[in-house]
Order: sequence, then C-alpha cells, then structure tokens
Amino acid sequence: MPTNIPVLKGKNPLLPGVGFLRNPFEFTIKQAQEMGDFFMMPFLTRKIFIITNHEVVAHVLQKNQKNYIKSPAYRQLRLALGTGLVTSEGEYWRRQRRLVQPAFYKTQLEDLFRGMVVVAEKYMAELEGKCVSGVPLDMAKEMMAATARIVLKTLFSTENTADINEMYLVMMDAQDYLTYRTVKPYFIPLTYLNGKHRKFKKDIAWFDGYIYKLIAERRNDPNPPNDLLTMLLASKDEETGEAMSDRALRDEAVTLFAAGHETSATMLSWALWLLSQHSEVVQEMRDEIAEVLEDRMPGFEDLRKLTYTMQVIQEVMRLFPPGFAIGRQPIAEDEILGVKIPKSAIMFISIAAMHRDPRYWERPTDFYPEHFTPEREKTRQKVAYMPFGAGPRMCIGNHFALMEMQLLLTLLVRQFDFESVEGHPVEAEPLITLKPKYGILMHVSKRRMMAEKV
Repeated sequence: MPTNIPVLKGKNPLLPGVGFLRNPFEFTIKQAQEMGDFFMMPFLTRKIFIITNHEVVAHVLQKNQKNYIKSPAYRQLRLALGTGLVTSEGEYWRRQRRLVQPAFYKTQLEDLFRGMVVVAEKYMAELEGKCVSGVPLDMAKEMMAATARIVLKTLFSTENTADINEMYLVMMDAQDYLTYRTVKPYFIPLTYLNGKHRKFKKDIAWFDGYIYKLIAERRNDPNPPNDLLTMLLASKDEETGEAMSDRALRDEAVTLFAAGHETSATMLSWALWLLSQHSEVVQEMRDEIAEVLEDRMPGFEDLRKLTYTMQVIQEVMRLFPPGFAIGRQPIAEDEILGVKIPKSAIMFISIAAMHRDPRYWERPTDFYPEHFTPEREKTRQKVAYMPFGAGPRMCIGNHFALMEMQLLLTLLVRQFDFESVEGHPVEAEPLITLKPKYGILMHVSKRRMMAEKV
C-alpha cells in the first residue's frame, strides 16, 4: 500500500490547478489520466485530493462515511434549500431520511407515475404544435420546462399554468445565482452591491410564501390529493412518532423540486443530442418500444420491459453525469491506503473521470449502451458507476428520476425525429449539474410513420 501519492505541480504553488477552477469536469478527467486515480492538489491553504480509485471512493462514501461531511461548496445551496436532505448532516439528516423514504416506496411511485403520464402526454401534444413551424428548438430549455411540470404535478398537484411558470422561473433564477456563488465565491461580496443577492432573496421569499400557503391548505384538507406533499405530511418517524415541522416540509419540498427536475432534464438534453448522432441506437429503441407498447401510453409495469431504453439512459449518465462530482470533508484525521488525510482536506470524487476510466469501461469515450448489459454490470466494480452517488447518502429520488427519464425519452423517441443544428456549439458546463453551456438546439419533427397513423 502506498504511503504517498502524486502531487500536482504548476507555475503557481498555491494554485497549481487553475484549470480545476475553470472546468473541474474536463480538468479531473484529463488529470486522472496523467496523475493516476488518487492524487493531491494544493489549493491555497488546503489540500484537495482528486479521487477515482474505487477503494478510496468506497472508504469515503461507505466504509468510513460517518467521518465525512459535505464539502464547503454545499453550504451555498442552503441559502435556497435550507436543511433538506442534500445539505443537512448528522442525526438531523438521518431523521429526515427516515421521514422522506416512504414517499419513494414502489407502491407510492406507481401512484406518482400515473400523474407523470398525464403531464407527459400533454407535453407531447404541445411539442408537436411547436415543431410545425420548423424553427429549431432549444431542447435543454424544453426538457427543463417538461420535467418541472412533472415534478410540480407529482409534488404539489399543481397544474395552474401561471403558478407553474412563476415557480419555474423563480427557481431557475435562484439556481443561477447559487451556481454563480458556488463557482465564483470570490465575487460573492459583489452580489450584495449589484442587486443579485436582493433579487435572490425576493425570489426565495415568493417561493416560501407559495409553499407555506400550500402546506397550510393541505393540513386542513379533509381529502388531500395523493402527491408527495401529502405523503410527507403524513410521514412520522418510526422511532419518535414525530412528524415534520412546516420548515422541514418546506426545505424537503424545495429540495425535491430542484433535484427532481434538474437531473432528469439535463440527462434528457444530452440523450437527445447523442441519439441524433446514433441512428442505429434510435432504431433499436423504437423496435423495443413498438414491441412493448405498440401505440399505447406506457404503464408502470412496462418500464421494466423497456430494458434497452434504460441502458441508453444509463449510458448517457455515464458520459454526462448530471452530478459530475462529490465533495466531502473529514471531521477527523483519516488514513487511506497509507496516506494521511488532514481534517482540513477536501475529498473530490470525480464521477466524470470514473465514468470514463478505461479500467472499468470497454469503450470509455464512446456512446455505447451495451456497457449496461446484465453480463457486463455483474463484472464491474460497483462504485465505478454512480450517477446518483453511493453509500447511505445515495440520492433518495433516484428511482423517481429514472422513471421520469424513461417515460419522457420513450415518448420523445417514439413520436419525434431530432436533428442537431449544424454549427451550433455543444459544450458541457460544470455548474451545480453538468449542463449544456449553449443549450441543445435541434430541428424537431413529428415522425412520418406517426403522422400517417394519425
């Protein structure tokens, strides 16, 4: 076992990894190839450990996970999310996890799926109307809007167009602001002078007012709808019998909204772009969809039969994981593979680099859904693929997100053709999630076969 690891060096001894600040997605993929799967990068007075070693990942996220809390970057998210599952720690997090978990049991997901289908079917009809003009559409924005509507329907039973649009815009602005603070913390003081912080506080106040009003109405509703908010209200801690306070409900609701549509929308955007370059994959998906569904809308039990479609989704998240990294900080000194880890260290687990590591993948940089055949999955290191994280803090809504992605991608591929706009730049931008920097501009048309059937 090694007692030391490579140290990244550069012209500036305090900041040798300037490229890390500019683009941690590309930087860690490149440096992992050159420096190895466990190396240290000095960062001012801290040490940042860049990790793609499966033993180290398992140690931090699973074996000794109690010694690691979220890295300082997550603190910015608390300005909007409060102490929801993404940002909370310790015993409070464990209690909230117990309270939220029942909302994502299979029987509950089946009920939520029916609401998803209603929204998805309406969206497909609207998209058909939009593509008649022949004007290219930014599918990144389209997918954000579609998944936001699904999450608002399943979370709050909200279908009022004005409410949906306002909530969506408020949260998008808030996320943009938090991304700015997270990626450029040295500019935070400026946000108090240029009005950005004031605008953010106004947006959050509007959102809080809307959420607290819904909570109050729901508490007094004798026949509440079967949505996530009702489930959270009814949930009681098995150990203490306590339910969530209004503040805790607000924090989890905002967290579920933000995480529930952003991850899915980002994945769907990248999926459509990749599929536009791989007609053979599209055809295989369509063959499977036709065999499983014929012309009807998907039911909950159909999802497990759409195996190749799920492989496509998994492969998209391998190449473009929405959450491209995980940051942790030890609460006490540690030792991993003989390397001393100081309490002030940052452990930066590069999911993006692990997902493109040739030790784990036959064709690491190719779009190859066959990476996820059952045979290949059995032989691969488990933490080599973790788009939703790993260990006790693995994303609680992963099945919800996959269900949403599978439904929307199935309908999109079955009903439409997508062609990338020539010359439009497509570049991954590592913000809070891995978004397409300039959007995904595409020509969208209703499939001729589908049009003839109509």
